[in-house]
Amino acid sequence: MSKLVEALKSFGLSEYEARALLTLLSKGELTAKEISELSGIPRTSVYDVMSSLESKGLVKSFGKPLKFRALKTDEILSILSKKVSDNLELLKRELPKLETEEEIEEVKVYRGDAVFGILRMLVSSAEEEIRVLLSHISKEIEDILRSAKCKLVIVSSDARRIEFAESYELPTKSKKVTSPCYGLLIFDDKKVMIIFVNHVKIGIVSDGEGLVLFSRVLISSLIEFLKNQERECQDEGLE
Repeated sequence: MSKLVEALKSFGLSEYEARALLTLLSKGELTAKEISELSGIPRTSVYDVMSSLESKGLVKSFGKPLKFRALKTDEILSILSKKVSDNLELLKRELPKLETEEEIEEVKVYRGDAVFGILRMLVSSAEEEIRVLLSHISKEIEDILRSAKCKLVIVSSDARRIEFAESYELPTKSKKVTSPCYGLLIFDDKKVMIIFVNHVKIGIVSDGEGLVLFSRVLISSLIEFLKNQERECQDEGLE
């Protein structure tokens, strides 16, 4: 009996409703008092329980004194099956409306030698263009960038170290570089890698559209600034 009670509860019936319905199915027509005695439902709760079962269409009441009768088993199963079917249709229709349409931007953090490993993979897989903005180019990063098979645009204090790249040099007081190497790289306008190399190595990779766009605008703006400065210097020289 307890398994049947639990099964009925899974269809939305309360403990008392399940016990009352099973009692009626097994005993037939009963008064509220008889249902209470046979099912163990408190007499003060019986009428509320039977009223709820009747509103769900599982039980009928009749006569004086008032008696209750459960529907036939196949009718009960049909009602419960329809309820499940209706609920599933509701979920299919409404749940997708709650899902956010925003894509989750994936961010991965790498440390140690794994930074150069992922950088090498991103450089080798780039097909169209790699844009680079670095404080300066460390020896390890230089070796990796030289393996690029696509257009390479570099903004750095020593950008001309890589001869085949489109280079824009940042002004610096000294050519002797001992400071950390840091900056960012954009791969085919699809991924960004933010990098920091000193006594620790950290790399952050993201395919977030917003970060890619921000990084591209940053590098493009800096390139335009450097071009303007170069033009101004040329104009001053002509004067």
